[in-house]
Amino acid sequence: MSLYTQTNLTSGIDDAIVSTAQSVPEFPIMILVFTYFLVLLGGSSNQKRRTGIADYSFWGVLAGLTIIFESLIMTLGDGIISLTTLGIVIAVSILNAVWFFLSKQRGEQ
Repeated sequence: MSLYTQTNLTSGIDDAIVSTAQSVPEFPIMILVFTYFLVLLGGSSNQKRRTGIADYSFWGVLAGLTIIFESLIMTLGDGIISLTTLGIVIAVSILNAVWFFLSKQRGEQ
């Protein structure tokens, strides 16, 4: 008996992703976390290397928008992410936006 039976890929890659998400429920959440930190840390480190400073609140907003769009795409397939996960993603993005609008930039006092 195997732990995971491979799906028939002739029906499309989305069926493989849905069956993987049903077998390992943490898979889509970890994709979202990986994407968030990839955009946040990659963008801010690239900006710090180029300009000498990094605007973490700005990159947090961009990372939040990235995972919102990614999670909205994941809601199209049945069983990839739940509405609870989508709500958490939206809440994180709203908190990033509040952080961005309340933070002072380099030229502000």
